[in-house]
Amino acid sequence: MNRFLMTLITTLATASTALATAPSSLKTDLVHLADTTAARRTAVPHGATLADRMAEAYAPSAAQAAPLYANPAMQRYRHAHSLNTLRAGIDYGHATQPVRLEQGSGHSMGYGAIDAYIHKGRATLWGAASYRNGTARHILYSETSDYDLLYPYLMADTVGGNSHREHYHFMGGFSYPVGRWNIAAEGQYTALMEYRTRDPRPKNLTGDLSGKFGVSYATGRHVIGGALTARRYKQTNELKLYNEVSVPTIYHLTGLGSDYYRFRGVNTSTYYKGHAVGGMLSYLYRGSHTVGTSAPSVPAAFAQVGYEMTEISKIIFSLNELPMATLRRHVQTATAGWSAQIGAHTVGVSASEEWQRRQGFEHIFGTAQDNIYPQIATAEQYRLTTLRVGAQGLWQRALHTSGCRGYYALQPSVYYHRYNEQTAEPARQLLASGCTSALTARLLSGWGRVLTHLVLTGSYTAASSASLTGVDGTMAAPVRHFYGVLSHDAWHTGAEAEVAYRADSRWFPFIRAHWDYARYAQGQHGQMLTVSVGIHF
Repeated sequence: MNRFLMTLITTLATASTALATAPSSLKTDLVHLADTTAARRTAVPHGATLADRMAEAYAPSAAQAAPLYANPAMQRYRHAHSLNTLRAGIDYGHATQPVRLEQGSGHSMGYGAIDAYIHKGRATLWGAASYRNGTARHILYSETSDYDLLYPYLMADTVGGNSHREHYHFMGGFSYPVGRWNIAAEGQYTALMEYRTRDPRPKNLTGDLSGKFGVSYATGRHVIGGALTARRYKQTNELKLYNEVSVPTIYHLTGLGSDYYRFRGVNTSTYYKGHAVGGMLSYLYRGSHTVGTSAPSVPAAFAQVGYEMTEISKIIFSLNELPMATLRRHVQTATAGWSAQIGAHTVGVSASEEWQRRQGFEHIFGTAQDNIYPQIATAEQYRLTTLRVGAQGLWQRALHTSGCRGYYALQPSVYYHRYNEQTAEPARQLLASGCTSALTARLLSGWGRVLTHLVLTGSYTAASSASLTGVDGTMAAPVRHFYGVLSHDAWHTGAEAEVAYRADSRWFPFIRAHWDYARYAQGQHGQMLTVSVGIHF
């Protein structure tokens, strides 16, 4: 034993002397090898610069599988590197006539936001927080917030106006491996306050809390995962009228321009409450990829299916909390894709499908006694079914010219969509279908300390068929307007540019501008401009 110890000590001493007298380049290589070996034990590859991390996050080949990461158990495979972004900016929009009159013809908003994606040892953490404050202009035929979620059961009038909005959003999640298994969870909360300082004066407060819990199992390069989702929603929707001379009629809409006639008038205090449950199944085949290089990679594939059911009740508070109607929304989604890297080229293809059905159940009440309405029956009076199916291609090429690194890419896509909305009594229907073709071009280039990211988009929607039957009355105007949009061809174009400057190895200040323009419905058009400044770190 003593002889073994003496031999080991002599060997280590000899090695230390050799390293001390070795050329500096050799010592550097040895230290780098030691650092690389240690880095392989962590989730973050060693030596990736901030520019490499930004290039990875922006790459369309990485974003192709973005729907997969709705499952928190798959988030640890989203990026190989950590990246955080802090930004603030202004958002302006204006339309001669909006696509939906109920959502207003424009807005002016200021906002601040932070996004984080961090590999910390074996764990992966991600989160986001944002605040928006501004004005939505010329809202008509709706005094209820969260239009996309609660339609058709809105409280409305024919006056409308501008509304002030404050929006808060918080989201955070974690993922942690346990052997071949991976356990993950994500939670988010969104709050909105909306009000107006002239008649009619809505004061709406919303709270939207949701959570996800997921697990995945990895074997080789194959990963299979699943997740369960849950959601709680509430909105207080109250309308004040102070002008005693001119009081508009308040409508409780039930779809396609109809309303619950019995409660039309001055019942201006309502609220919504509901919940949602759902789940998803995910599959990922991981391809090897070296960020910032054109090294070959094996083919990668992904697939995911999901379903969620939401149920929300509309309650008229001023009528002893009368449950006027219940809305059920079923959403089923599916996506799949494949990509491969061949030399400096990346090619890929993906397909997606989304089916949604909204069912409106109106409750029927007997004669009121002491302002209490006994519920005697329930009937399904409203149904909206939408379908969207499409495919997208990808061609991306790495740039490795003298003094310049990055990539350029083309993404063509085509989608078919169908819209079928109907009410039972009175019998009304809005039916439309069409096809959208689009092309997106991207460029990311780095010259010296400057990193530039450019995106150009263009699309054309051809309306193949449209019909509207049985719609009339005071509240039919927004329905006819939307029918005019669906029944005409439309085109859209947009551009985005970001210029980031390497202040040092840890900070990339940037300025970003995004512009969109759309033309639809016989010359009506709208545009949006967002300008922001921030820091990648």
